[in-house]
Amino acid sequence: MKVLIVEDNANLADVVRMGLSMEGMEAKAVYDGRDALEELDSGEWDMLILDRDLPGLHGDEIAKRLSERRDPIHILMLTAASQTEDIVQGLDLGADDYLTKPFEYAELLARVNAVRRRLGMANDMVYNRDDFSADFRTGSITVHGAELKFGKRELAVLRTLIEARGAVISAERLYREIWQDDHAHTRGIVKTTIYAIRTKIGITDFIETVPGQGYRIS
Repeated sequence: MKVLIVEDNANLADVVRMGLSMEGMEAKAVYDGRDALEELDSGEWDMLILDRDLPGLHGDEIAKRLSERRDPIHILMLTAASQTEDIVQGLDLGADDYLTKPFEYAELLARVNAVRRRLGMANDMVYNRDDFSADFRTGSITVHGAELKFGKRELAVLRTLIEARGAVISAERLYREIWQDDHAHTRGIVKTTIYAIRTKIGITDFIETVPGQGYRIS
């Protein structure tokens, strides 16, 4: 997996880069927002570890540009701001995950490895059912031949349910694996995401709710 680290604290960036390299990943560190944008424009990266308060170009602007052009890169945003509104703002800008400073390297590695596992499972995954088709290598979802736009977490929920091969997946598990935190409102946000997926797909009973247990695609 290729990881680009964008952090103006050079010592921190280099420690993370060396650690990920020792884990067998291809990692590179840059220390300026504009340098990061050049790297993102010139190569294919699987994951971006992105500090928010960057010189040259703010991390929020980088995340916004990537989201606008529908870049499939996974973004782990780093910041010293730990208020709920700061976290929500970062996620709304297109980040997949959020880690506040100071952080333990072991926690960062666990989150990076979670992305690596998902990428590994998705590399060869194409799923077809009646008029529904999902190619998780490209993130392309089509229904009745029309391509639909799905958010990153919606795609992750779909992929998790499809990979379960008919097994029931609880809301708690979906939340833990995809949102990766222990905040409240677990069932609410999962239920909202499931509703959004069902609405977009428009196929009756595509995702089944199993009362008291969770969801499945059979």
